Amino acid sequence: MGRLAIRSTPSESPALLLLALDGELDVLNVGKLSDTVVDALEAGRRHLLVDLTGVTWCDVGSLYTLLGMRHAAIHAGGSLSLTAASDCVHEALDRVRLRGLLPFVERRGRPGDAR
Repeated sequence: MGRLAIRSTPSESPALLLLALDGELDVLNVGKLSDTVVDALEAGRRHLLVDLTGVTWCDVGSLYTLLGMRHAAIHAGGSLSLTAASDCVHEALDRVRLRGLLPFVERRGRPGDAR
């Protein structure tokens, strides 16, 4: 299985954290993302934006784990939303009908983002 790289970029708001994922998001790697989200919530970063554009593989279990992370963020008084995703993520979301439960939001002004 491939690796998962997670880049975190703090924003001007101390409550917001941008996460960009690259690689495979699967049962072997999703724990790394879970740990990152828990650490962010514990540090007071209540609003998380997750960019899945660089994800090359996504299994269904990882989507359900993302949904659980979203519920944890909401429970902590925050949010977890997706900002973008690769084709394989969109296909997986459609296959299990989670698109409405894992919302996409428009993201503006990420430093260094040429996309």
